[in-house]
Amino acid sequence: MNGIRRALVVSLGLLVAIAAGLILLPVLAVLDPAAREAGAAFAQFVFLYLAPSGLEGSSAFAGAELARFVWTAAIAVCVAPLIITVLIGESARVRSSIWYVGATGVIAAATPWVARAAFRTTRAIGATPEELRFAFVFFLTGAVSGLIYWMIAGRPASDRSAAPD
Repeated sequence: MNGIRRALVVSLGLLVAIAAGLILLPVLAVLDPAAREAGAAFAQFVFLYLAPSGLEGSSAFAGAELARFVWTAAIAVCVAPLIITVLIGESARVRSSIWYVGATGVIAAATPWVARAAFRTTRAIGATPEELRFAFVFFLTGAVSGLIYWMIAGRPASDRSAAPD
């Protein structure tokens, strides 16, 4: 029965933390001037580049491609780092807030470099100041998601394990 309860608490913690990350990422991107300008420039580029190549000049294709890219990026920044951290943390029975906040934030911040390495680009190591600002936004998103997960699923488990039976 304890295992079922733990699985439910972990699932609830993951759902709430992922939702918080998906809400926080666009808010932080809008609040950061560099991210806001880069996002607007990227959206404009994608629409202008993909609109002529769409189905008979349809801009709906460009919108669908942009939505797919944004969804993939949100999953890579908000969902994957948290799931990786939770899988490792739950397997090792780590209950420290430092683990969930720090590991999720670092993995989220490293997402652009991991993607570059996966696609074997030549710029897999370097970073511009704007990219570092994006990495900071990703780190904050991951850290807040990790904190929310720990508050729901990590902290109560450590409180129960410390209590005598």
